[in-house]
Amino acid sequence: MIKNIVFDMGNVLLAYTPQEYMKTITSDEAAAAAVLKELFQGEEWRQLDEGTITEEDAVRQVSARIPQYAASVQKAMDNWHSDLTPMCGMPEIIKALKQNGYAIYLLSNTSLRFFQYQNKVEMFRYFDGFLVSAKEKLLKPDPAIFQCLCERYHLVPDECLFIDDLQTNIDGSEKAGFHGHRFQGAEELLKYLQANHIL
Repeated sequence: MIKNIVFDMGNVLLAYTPQEYMKTITSDEAAAAAVLKELFQGEEWRQLDEGTITEEDAVRQVSARIPQYAASVQKAMDNWHSDLTPMCGMPEIIKALKQNGYAIYLLSNTSLRFFQYQNKVEMFRYFDGFLVSAKEKLLKPDPAIFQCLCERYHLVPDECLFIDDLQTNIDGSEKAGFHGHRFQGAEELLKYLQANHIL
């Protein structure tokens, strides 16, 4: 029986669209493309999620590769979290799950920046716990991060449903004994939850 609902964050709870965000940073298309490639799609971004590099070092290393756009690299790093907005329909689903008595958790591959904006996300007030990859130095889809969540909050894997937009992360959760469902929008998720008598 499912008792706990565990959510990924980016493009499940909050929209993460760095390509659109870069348009707000600079009107220079070449600069936007370079920062998108070297920062948001670069190795340093993964290292930030792993918790193995500081933001300052990430900016320094990326700027060294594209020195002509160093100012845009710094600006993008400073403000990227401001572009995170709730996914349509998800705050309502979170509230309904909480009202139905489920414990709700976040399990996200994200940097320590999370703790700067966590309290500004209204729906997070319904959550019972948060596990952030950078703090644990573990990344999805490693089953160890799911085991860490269970140990931290005393959860039984078979009582957990994990919702993520990436199938590889769903696969990792299932290896750890979770039930998994790939997110394809709030409307589809609601139908799934209703069909499985969760909502």
